[in-house]
Amino acid sequence: MALNHSNKKKKHLLYNMFNPRGNGRGITKEEAAKPKTIGRFFRYFSTNFNMMFALNIFAFLGNFPILFGLFALTGNLNINTTAPASSLFAPIYGAITAGNVKNPVSAALMGVHGVQAEVSMMTPATKVFFGLTLLVIFTFGIVNACIAYVMRNIVKGDSTTLITDIKYCIKRNWKQALLLGIIDIIMIAVIAYDVLFFFVGGTGAVASFLFGAMLIVAMLYIMMRSYMYILLVTFDLPIRKILKNSFIFALLGFKRNIVAFLGGALVWVLDYLIITFIFPVGLVLPVIFLVSFTTFMGIYAAYPKIKEVMIDPYYVSDDVGAKERSGDGDDEEEELPEPIFKDRG
Repeated sequence: MALNHSNKKKKHLLYNMFNPRGNGRGITKEEAAKPKTIGRFFRYFSTNFNMMFALNIFAFLGNFPILFGLFALTGNLNINTTAPASSLFAPIYGAITAGNVKNPVSAALMGVHGVQAEVSMMTPATKVFFGLTLLVIFTFGIVNACIAYVMRNIVKGDSTTLITDIKYCIKRNWKQALLLGIIDIIMIAVIAYDVLFFFVGGTGAVASFLFGAMLIVAMLYIMMRSYMYILLVTFDLPIRKILKNSFIFALLGFKRNIVAFLGGALVWVLDYLIITFIFPVGLVLPVIFLVSFTTFMGIYAAYPKIKEVMIDPYYVSDDVGAKERSGDGDDEEEELPEPIFKDRG
């Protein structure tokens, strides 16, 4: 008698996301070999939505030291008190007290500049929590490398397994990922500081020019980041060459990169507007969706160019879309040049 499988219990969403045996079946080679257009981007993302959601959660849990900083920013560890709101209160109060001046003018000045405002002061606990946030330098690169590895496999059309892929990526790449993550954080901090400095503190034509230049630098570096971690998990290259090649690819694939950059910027602007009108929704979206969505935009735009330039010319394999070298009819194998890198898979 045939068994009835219609009553088979459906697996829970969380099981599908974290099942170590695999939760992304991939796609056919024919489908993966097709050009990576904008229309197919949404198909890739929707097909792997559960995986993207899991990666988004992994991005926040993996970089858990950030949670210390976010909690410190809430002000729950601070001491709330009151202080004069005007910066002129101190010199006016000092002049009145030293000169023992008590008249209607001094009273009026104290009435205007002595208005009290609520002030939140940092405590030692707040400073400790901000200090713990710096531990993110030990997790940032490793988490980004794991996310890039899984997303690269999705773009290739390979079957993906969240826990197994993350363990594999950490085992093979954690040393370089740690160093690259530290460099990445330093670059982000320096560029962000310069952009804010010239935007807030600079005046005049020179400051406006430098502000515009830093915006271009920031845009190029964001494009570079889409390549850095893919190169790290795919090729056996030193950090110096990873950074150099990432810069070259940011310019070489500029058309695809600028579309991904503008798309990511649009998504974050929309989230900012949602925060303005529906605060809880806008605050939750980055935690469950936006980080993986915008990261996948960059990797979806970056990997085809890497494959075209660094993989296809040197390898004949069963990889998705790999070029096949056509023989000249001779049985004797052609001697191949020594490879310039090692493919990490």
